[in-house]
Amino acid sequence: MQRQPSAPVPGALKVPVDGAAHETKVGAALEYITDAVILLRHDWTIEFVNVAFERACGKTRETLLGTHYWTTFPNIMGPRFESEARSAMTAGTAHMYDEFSPRLNKWFECRAFPWEEGLVILFIDITMRKADELTRVDMEEKLVRIQRMESLGTLAGGVAHDFNNILAAILGHAGMMLEELPEGSPLRDHMQQIKRAGDRAREIVQRILAYARGGSQELSKYQLAPLVEDSIGLLRSTLPPTVRLTVDLSGDGCVATVDPAEVQQVVLNLCTNAWQAMPGGHGHLHVGLRAVQFDVPHAFVIGRVGPTRYAELCVRDDGQGMSAEVAGRLFEPFFTTKPRGQGTGLGLHIVNGIVHAHGGAIDVQSHPGRGTLFSIYLPIVDEAAPIDAATLAKVAEPGEGESVVYVDDDPIVLMMVEALLKKAGYDVRSYADPRGFLDDVEQGRVSLQLLITDYNMPGMNGLELAVAVRGTLPRLPVIITTGYIADELTAAADQMGAVAVLQKERSFEELVELAARALRGFPESRFQESGLAPL
Repeated sequence: MQRQPSAPVPGALKVPVDGAAHETKVGAALEYITDAVILLRHDWTIEFVNVAFERACGKTRETLLGTHYWTTFPNIMGPRFESEARSAMTAGTAHMYDEFSPRLNKWFECRAFPWEEGLVILFIDITMRKADELTRVDMEEKLVRIQRMESLGTLAGGVAHDFNNILAAILGHAGMMLEELPEGSPLRDHMQQIKRAGDRAREIVQRILAYARGGSQELSKYQLAPLVEDSIGLLRSTLPPTVRLTVDLSGDGCVATVDPAEVQQVVLNLCTNAWQAMPGGHGHLHVGLRAVQFDVPHAFVIGRVGPTRYAELCVRDDGQGMSAEVAGRLFEPFFTTKPRGQGTGLGLHIVNGIVHAHGGAIDVQSHPGRGTLFSIYLPIVDEAAPIDAATLAKVAEPGEGESVVYVDDDPIVLMMVEALLKKAGYDVRSYADPRGFLDDVEQGRVSLQLLITDYNMPGMNGLELAVAVRGTLPRLPVIITTGYIADELTAAADQMGAVAVLQKERSFEELVELAARALRGFPESRFQESGLAPL
């Protein structure tokens, strides 16, 4: 409750009007103001403070009146307050500005007005308003980051389409050359190097897509040690020479159901954060992989593990470590301790999402000045049975002149796929224009048993083409190749039935096999015998 004085207030503001009654009324009015008010003389002695000022500074009026302001309140406000207040006093002009008080932990809007005997300063508490403004700015920055990520996803999708066309041609021609070259030919080594480079480029594109799109990938059983080893190979090119890296991948039996690109993303994110936490980029980074057995359920910082075997991936550094407060917010989206513009705050949030999607858990141990240890736990599964090469060869036996149409607007890929399918024994007819092919189908100018089409084409995409062709040939099997397999495309293909979706840059390795399967009505049972997952 506000104080309601009935007598003249000591040190009340004196106004140049007639008498004590007006003086008392002015002082009483100032007492009702909920914002802090102080009157200062030209020599900076305190002439008057209201009740709100007493409450704000925690001192009584009796102890304040007549004292020197700068002695009584050293460093109560920031440097701008002193500069602006002194300027208002000296120049005799009003000054208004915002200032933060570290001692009070509050923001104030300060309004300094000169009067004939000195200065009147009004302190308006705007802490809540500042908090709202900071929240709004923070949300706007987060929105910009999200929009950048969406833009990156769109850009990556476009780049993947064009780049995967190039990769499909490189890998396809390299593969056919390797099949044609005799053993002992000096050209075989060169073609194998071309194929290895293409495979590496393919993995990088898929990793960029997985990061930018955040889409789920098909999970399969993999040995984790080779995936971690490949990630370390990528990491070495970015590590400063002042970071000593040690690796212990003794977990040969660590087989898990994972997406390889996402596992590598986890390793790279954790390792990058680790070496960036080292003062001056100097320190020791250790990466380890082993199998561990839990006999009872156990809860970690993120997730729980059951009484079974897990692959434990550890990333340890001897950097500056973290406080408990920072560690508690590590996995929040957009939280970062890095300077503005040097971190998105998404790395560990993405790691959390990947580990959660794989049914795993995360543990973090860190102490200021003593480094940090991240431990990732992924459930171990039985190793996949080896594929029966004889059964696989039977499934993918050569064609017998079946009529196949391939549609793609990219002439380089068109030439490669046409040669690949002809070599496999199919009667192939190619089209660069989907509408021209559709006209031929509708006019009965082309007969075919299988349609293979690119997805990203101008004017009509592969899915739209398949739907249109099915209007004339309702039972025609279709294979759609694409640089990025989106969930929407997969769902649409499943709904149509007898439509398979193939990663375009894997055309050489899988297209002939998939064509044989499509022409046989997609017999899943035969592929299950071979150990291949049905599409």
